[in-house]
Amino acid sequence: MKKITKAYLMLATVTFTVQTMGLGYPSQAEAAVSTTTTSQSESVQGISKTFEQLLRQPGKLPQAFAYLQKHIQSIPASQATIMTLHLENAQTKQLDSYSQALYPASVQTKINTIYKPGDSFTNVISHTKDTNLKKLLTQTRDAGYKLENAEGMYYPVINYEKYKVFGKHTTADIRSYIDIMAVESGQAATKDAALHIGYQQLSGRVLAQEDFLNKYPHSNRTLAVKGLHDLYYFYTFYGTNNTPLFDYDTKKIHPNAKKGYQLVIQRNSGSASPYVQKLKAFVALLDQNGDKHTAQVADWLKKNVPTS
Repeated sequence: MKKITKAYLMLATVTFTVQTMGLGYPSQAEAAVSTTTTSQSESVQGISKTFEQLLRQPGKLPQAFAYLQKHIQSIPASQATIMTLHLENAQTKQLDSYSQALYPASVQTKINTIYKPGDSFTNVISHTKDTNLKKLLTQTRDAGYKLENAEGMYYPVINYEKYKVFGKHTTADIRSYIDIMAVESGQAATKDAALHIGYQQLSGRVLAQEDFLNKYPHSNRTLAVKGLHDLYYFYTFYGTNNTPLFDYDTKKIHPNAKKGYQLVIQRNSGSASPYVQKLKAFVALLDQNGDKHTAQVADWLKKNVPTS
């Protein structure tokens, strides 16, 4: 900075000399800026190269994860975004191999004997004295996964909560994408084909996804968010296999669903959201049909929320 200040003082007091020097030769300040820029560029390239090499090596996800955490604040948002998405791609690609490592009956049994509802990998690791199990679970946790269980099985899923430290340095769309996915990995919407979140939560997720799609129609993760949006949109009006929206015997809508949707509509009364507008029409129709899945309701669903 002192060199740059000195150079500009010279420009003000020795005009002729500086003008002569400027004919084909960079000033000391320009040379210093150029050198710094080149050095920074080489540094970013070096960080990126090392990171990508780690991602390509089998079993190096924990090291790649730790490396990105350490260096992400030293790189531009554009590069940070690419590296974050590449990490997610690698985690998705390697998820099956990490899952297979947990699937043997011996491993499942060991976890089951010490697991308590809501336990994380860290919790289970602290509860076991089995060295091999500790190592396996630690590697899986450090590779950026979290522990889930359903249908009596324990398995890993990507822990998007850990991505939030990356989101601070990425572009706005990927930061929003991480927020959406962190909600998903924080609490699964369904397990064993049953709805595991409330109807207001379900609608809240649809609205967040709808907002993302409106703001970032060309994001690298638009299709991923649209997939979630379309699935939860379907759940809103039909429910899931083991938590149908309408009771099979009485044909009446689940009472919590009706109450939840009414509250969502009230909180978003002035919203132009297509989802909210359709929810309003649906609830109004239910009012006219005694909250039952009548032929009129079935026809409306077929036209407005087709299943195929």
